[in-house]
Amino acid sequence: MHPLADEKRDAMCGRVRLSSAVSEIKLVFSIPAHRPTPNFAPSWNAAPTDQLPIVRFDARAGERSLDLARWGLVPFWAKDLKVGFANINAKAEGIENRPAFREAFQRRRCLVPVDNFTSGRRPRPGRNPTPSRLPTAG
Repeated sequence: MHPLADEKRDAMCGRVRLSSAVSEIKLVFSIPAHRPTPNFAPSWNAAPTDQLPIVRFDARAGERSLDLARWGLVPFWAKDLKVGFANINAKAEGIENRPAFREAFQRRRCLVPVDNFTSGRRPRPGRNPTPSRLPTAG
């Protein structure tokens, strides 16, 4: 058996927590007050294919917007939506050259505002997954 086989088998799919208020998200990302606000509930265990808020630039209006989108990237050439599962944990290095990401990277970037994420190996029995988050300033 390959030495990484156990690691791959034990890999836990990504999960995120989003508990910030929509007003806080709009403020942090400078979303104009007149922009429509999507209705979404807090989630402490959002999974790939769940609807999550995204921040993107609306080129027609010349400003940022807050919208809902399904978490995952399904390339335009994919015949099955399940391809989106395989594309949630891509490394940033070289992403602009990978066929699954190239067109989206060039034309349809967005930010997914989450409070923290959980990924990696499954915890041992009796332990909970450890959430990760980026450090905050100050």
